[in-house]
Amino acid sequence: MNMKTKIAAAAVMLAVGSIFIVEFSVPAGANATGAPAGNTGSPGDGTNCTSCHTGSPSTQAGLITSTVPNTGYVPGQTYTITGSITASGKTKFGFQISPQNTAGVLKGTMAITNSTNTQLVSSGKYVTHKFAGTSFPSGTATWSFDWTAPAAGSGDVTFYGSFNATNSNSTTTGDAITLSSLVVPENLSTGIEALAASVSVAVYPNPFVDDVFIKNSANEAAMMDVSVIDINGKVVKSVSQLKSGASVNLQELATGVYTLRIETPEGTLIKRITKK
Repeated sequence: MNMKTKIAAAAVMLAVGSIFIVEFSVPAGANATGAPAGNTGSPGDGTNCTSCHTGSPSTQAGLITSTVPNTGYVPGQTYTITGSITASGKTKFGFQISPQNTAGVLKGTMAITNSTNTQLVSSGKYVTHKFAGTSFPSGTATWSFDWTAPAAGSGDVTFYGSFNATNSNSTTTGDAITLSSLVVPENLSTGIEALAASVSVAVYPNPFVDDVFIKNSANEAAMMDVSVIDINGKVVKSVSQLKSGASVNLQELATGVYTLRIETPEGTLIKRITKK
């Protein structure tokens, strides 16, 4: 093979290689193998898929659903969470969902039920697609995973999600980003209140102005650990080794509804209180 022939052959091979690269590679910004952590659009994350993709996001309710009943989640129970979006003419999709409070703290534990299409990232704080979970020729994309509810007293949990309906051009342009969220409350009426009654723990007055008294009539000598939790699931005050009959001063709190988590030798109790 002479020099001209070798050069021509090399040019053909380079051209063929370039075709394969253009046709089958996916730019890093397209995130076909999963969205980078922290892009759900939640207050804690502060960003969404438009951090990588161009355009402004829209908001649509109902893209995230769950098997949590209307009465709320039971701490420690496992539920199925589903994210779904429909976009006419689109066949490639992506998503990211995370259950958080308003401070961005992960609430509960997620588990993958379809390891082909979905994955956990950032130590399990976010669930997102895999490459196999981006193709939906019908124009409707659906992903599901399991969520185990957090400990008693965690309060409302919000599932924040960012969804991408792509134009399949393997770039970050021309895609449609949609944000959605789902709030699931904690069920405070299952078993825990019954436990409070059985061990004779009294919380008074309720509603209150500044001080709440807590008395364990069944075990006057026992010390209690008390946490006060706001409607966002944030612990706003903690008191350790509280004596039975003693008070917790909550003068600094704003008016509204709070949750008391009271840990006694007999068990952990949950009480809802209202500050006037």
